[in-house]
Amino acid sequence: MIRLRLALPYLLALGAASCGGGDLVLPNEGQAAKIMSIAGDGQTGTILEPAAESLVVQVVDRFGSPVPNVEVTWSPGLGGGDVSPTSVLTDPSGRAATQRILGDQVGTYLTTAVATPLPDNAISFTTTAVAARLVLETQPGAIATTGVPIDPQPVLTLQDTQGAPLARAGVTVTVQIASGTGELRGTTSQVSDADGRVTFTDLAIVGDPGSRTLIFAAPGYAPAVSTPVSLGVGPPASVASAGGEGQTAPAGASVAVRPSVIVRDAGGTAVANVPVTFAVASGGGSVTGADATTGADGVAKVGSWTLGDAAGSNTLTATVQAEGVSGNPVTFTATAVPGTPDPGQSSIAVSPASIPASDGASSSQVTVVVKDAGGNPIPGQTVTLSATGGGVSLDQPGPTDGNGTATGRFSATASGNHDITAVSDGVSLGSKTVTVTPGAPAPPRTVVQVPSGSAGVPSIILVSLEDAFGNPVGGAAGQIAVSVGGANAGASVTVEDAGGGSYRARYTPAAVGQDQLDVRVGGQPVPGSPFSSQVVAGPADPGQTTANVPDGSFAAPLEITVQVRDALGNPLGRGGDAVTVTPAGTSGLKVEDRGDGTYRAVWTPFVVGRVPVTITLNGAQIAGSPYTTNIRFFR
Repeated sequence: MIRLRLALPYLLALGAASCGGGDLVLPNEGQAAKIMSIAGDGQTGTILEPAAESLVVQVVDRFGSPVPNVEVTWSPGLGGGDVSPTSVLTDPSGRAATQRILGDQVGTYLTTAVATPLPDNAISFTTTAVAARLVLETQPGAIATTGVPIDPQPVLTLQDTQGAPLARAGVTVTVQIASGTGELRGTTSQVSDADGRVTFTDLAIVGDPGSRTLIFAAPGYAPAVSTPVSLGVGPPASVASAGGEGQTAPAGASVAVRPSVIVRDAGGTAVANVPVTFAVASGGGSVTGADATTGADGVAKVGSWTLGDAAGSNTLTATVQAEGVSGNPVTFTATAVPGTPDPGQSSIAVSPASIPASDGASSSQVTVVVKDAGGNPIPGQTVTLSATGGGVSLDQPGPTDGNGTATGRFSATASGNHDITAVSDGVSLGSKTVTVTPGAPAPPRTVVQVPSGSAGVPSIILVSLEDAFGNPVGGAAGQIAVSVGGANAGASVTVEDAGGGSYRARYTPAAVGQDQLDVRVGGQPVPGSPFSSQVVAGPADPGQTTANVPDGSFAAPLEITVQVRDALGNPLGRGGDAVTVTPAGTSGLKVEDRGDGTYRAVWTPFVVGRVPVTITLNGAQIAGSPYTTNIRFFR
């Protein structure tokens, strides 16, 4: 291209305007400011023939925007020939075109374009005329599939300007896409044979559907442009993921985004109606809608993908049912994470299941394993423990570890069964029972009840044992020791467990008087020890009761005394018993109760001789009854 500029006059005019003090006026927006070459420069054509490609210019304003309706004049220059048309108005894109018709001489031809508003600017085009040309003997197939060799393949011949074949071997002919986008594949350069024929064998166009033309060129030959080739969608050539890769979902649940693939032909155009099969490759789980077909957008989706029950990696494949498809099959990966806590799979355990009462010195470890419905451990889960009963102390566990396990500790000061419950994410995972046993008896908390005793009657001392926290202590009879001093010193004492932390210490006093009972627990005296017990005589016993029945005189008062004793021979020391004294032949004497365990009766006999006297105590004859008194007439 040669750009012709009438520079000097223009500069002189500009200088004159400046020196004259006037302002330089620039074109406004939308006014022609520049003309540019767009296409057609540097072509090669055959003499007396139109050049294959139109010559095109564009007129723009000073902002680079196209200016329509500007007149452009085309003029043939060096070499002669002609142009058609010679005058053209720019279209909405600011462009104007003409056809260059070459003359009858081989060589370079010049063409000039001038925009009317810009007379000082001219655009020049060069075209080379040659004496021979390329001619398409066989046009490429009018219909082709992207990426598939065109059928039929183009065949060209070398001709002179008169149209006669040129039998020239070794001429290299190269083909390119003349119009339309895309890529030309195959062998794009072929060499003429001895007959001057050029045969292409494997040309294929790759690109979006639409029309293309091909241009064939060789040095020194006018090029040949093919008739249009209508390019259509080709067979499946590649497959790739279109969505749903790298998802995370709970084990046993479906992923949120359905995996999909897109199928394209060799030119990258989406291919519809292609069968695609989805299948689980690893991790278990299942799919619905496994057999899918691509839509108009070339995309096929699986109906759903449910991950396996086990946490971890899951894979799904999508396979295009066609040969030679790159990227086939497409593999999708998803990660199954544990779901929500499930009571049926989770567990709670305590060890040991029985502990003594304490304020934390003795405790039970509570182990909770949190799993989902598929048995997958759930890490990082918060677990909360609660326990029934009083005096409870709980060390709450931290978050579950990688095995879904968390541990806490339980202790209590109150004895009994304590139910420990574990809850995670609002779900109760179950309960276990820890039995808290009383601690060792605490002598300061021992309560002793010592009654007054009765000789011959078992005396029962009540002992209540508690540990340091006030829990009744059972099973500790062997730790209770009771010794007796005083009236019944050395008496044997037995201790029996009455249940519920209560015990009975039993001994039978034989002597009347005060006993001193020393009570110890675990070798330590209890508060208040020794305890006093006043022992009195036991119940009146006829077998041990005695009487004094002296001999008497006729008509003289005779005093009979009775000493009531208990079963051990202890004087009763109190009255209140029923004593009868009945000499033979009488209805019984009046008996005086002296209130100290002795009784007195006075009888004035009016008989002489040996008289039996029957004495009873509470209805039973006393020892030695009937007694015999000898009544004399005179003393």
